[in-house]
Amino acid sequence: MADGRDQSGGFSYRTALPWTNIFRSFQIALDPRKLFVAALGILAMSFSWWLLSNVFYYKAPLATDQEYSGGTLRKEYDGKKKANDANYTDEDLARIGAERYKRDYEQWQQLDALAGPGGRFRTMPWYEYRGPNPFLFFTDALGGSAADREKVVYGFFSGSVPVLIEPLVKLLLPVAKLLSPGVSPLTRMYLFLILLSNVAVWAFCGGVITRLAAVQLANKGPITLKQAVRFVAQRYLSYLGAPLVPLGIIGLVVVGLVLYGLVALIPFIGDIVLLGVGLPLVIVGGAIMTVFLVGLVGYPMMYTTLSVEGDQSDTFDALSRSVNYVYQAPWHYLWNWFVAIIYGAAVTLFVLFFASVTVYVGKWAVGLTASGVWQDRKPEYLFIYAPESFGWKELLTKDSPYAVQGEWVGLDRDGNTTTESTKVIRQVYQYKPVNQELYVESKKEFWMYNTWGAGIVCFWLTLAFLMMLGFSYSFFWSSATMIYFLMRKKVDEAELDEVFEDDEPEAPLAPPKLAPTPAPAPADATVPLGSALLNKPAVSPPVVAPPPVVVSPPPVVVQSPPPPPATLPFSPPTASSPPPVPAISPPTPPAEPKKPADDAEAPLG
Repeated sequence: MADGRDQSGGFSYRTALPWTNIFRSFQIALDPRKLFVAALGILAMSFSWWLLSNVFYYKAPLATDQEYSGGTLRKEYDGKKKANDANYTDEDLARIGAERYKRDYEQWQQLDALAGPGGRFRTMPWYEYRGPNPFLFFTDALGGSAADREKVVYGFFSGSVPVLIEPLVKLLLPVAKLLSPGVSPLTRMYLFLILLSNVAVWAFCGGVITRLAAVQLANKGPITLKQAVRFVAQRYLSYLGAPLVPLGIIGLVVVGLVLYGLVALIPFIGDIVLLGVGLPLVIVGGAIMTVFLVGLVGYPMMYTTLSVEGDQSDTFDALSRSVNYVYQAPWHYLWNWFVAIIYGAAVTLFVLFFASVTVYVGKWAVGLTASGVWQDRKPEYLFIYAPESFGWKELLTKDSPYAVQGEWVGLDRDGNTTTESTKVIRQVYQYKPVNQELYVESKKEFWMYNTWGAGIVCFWLTLAFLMMLGFSYSFFWSSATMIYFLMRKKVDEAELDEVFEDDEPEAPLAPPKLAPTPAPAPADATVPLGSALLNKPAVSPPVVAPPPVVVSPPPVVVQSPPPPPATLPFSPPTASSPPPVPAISPPTPPAEPKKPADDAEAPLG
């Protein structure tokens, strides 16, 4: 049986250029099971982000708040002196209050952009702005005016291109914001919990996808979704702990340096001893954090290690391999990911275009009948709750009373839309009816079954949208699995098709039914040559019953039978014997019959 390797002696471009194996990830990622698991992961991740955003978000501070007033600051600075040993004046207190307000307001803006209304971590995936619809992008770019082409091209590169690598962006964004300056401690706690929720969700969903991909890429035969889920569930703590260990080490170093800095606040000791002479300790702590931060670039390989190696790996082996592969072959690792990102962006754009055209063409074909028979029954009204992201709602309601169009609108500090430039703190992309009056009047004519029908259509469209969006995540984890195979071959010289195979069966097999044991023949009975006692099949496991003791005068002691003679003694059949015994030719003695394995104790005569 072929083991999945190239056995031909001819040229193979995948052998000469191993990185071309990444192109196999496209077909692997299209597996509906992976798309479904990715959709569940996106839904769970988005809901956890939305929940944390609502918990940590607070209203913007006001300059007139009590904590910035002169009375509060006067109590705080009562008895304190400035550096020149002078007392704090009212002007000093007013300046301090203004500086505090400015600092708090800037920190609030950092949180508002993430957790506020329309924020990046608060918006559900079907409302998130991801650029123009791919189908409308191509139609406008090919058939629109110069202004239309400029608009859609700018919108595509500013909104859609980052989405083509969305899994990587969503994983790295909390880390980047966590390390950014000007972030309040509360926002850092919020980002840390966002990061933990990411790890918790994708430790399971990413593990299932990588396990499915690992078995398929290694050509090791079929694997069911149930097997992959059970495989990851049994090792979930290892999947969860692999990325948390480096984060924990970084956290311990941060806490140590914070305490070090607390002691360094002491005059003279901090200036001369801790931050002067002891500065190398600070640099060493920074080096430790940097090593693990750079090693986190190999974060996707932690899950793939566990999915490929199975019982031969654990949390620390996954961490060790991911970090070592990055540091031992960094250029190979970066090149593999460069190919995966460029190729993934192209195929993701194709999938987005294909899915959008599929939904649109189906709706268009269904509406042809209503266009010629009953205009009011055109199906556009059923798409009023369609997902707004990727311009689906705009595409599916185009040229109807329910048509919508997206635009950037300003939000004030309370999260309300405003047109006053002085009150705008940030902008979000929202869809509004093209004709507000016609939209409202048309919705007033809705019957209950119209609303219910639109809700059911919304459910199916949202499911299709999540699976379409899940392709980018499925491709990300599938390509990460292939990259792990390539890095393992580069560093450890292991074959690409070596993967742990879980031999556990789907369901425990029922024990075999044992055939009923026939009644033993009497001690003085002759066993015919063709009797079933000599020809009965072996039973596994063999159960040999002890020979019965026949009590008859004179008493007979039952012992193990002696080895069979060279020929079987012939006994003529008695009247009580049902079958007649076939005659044996006298000239040629019959050969010794083979003794069954489980008849070692059965008497022959």
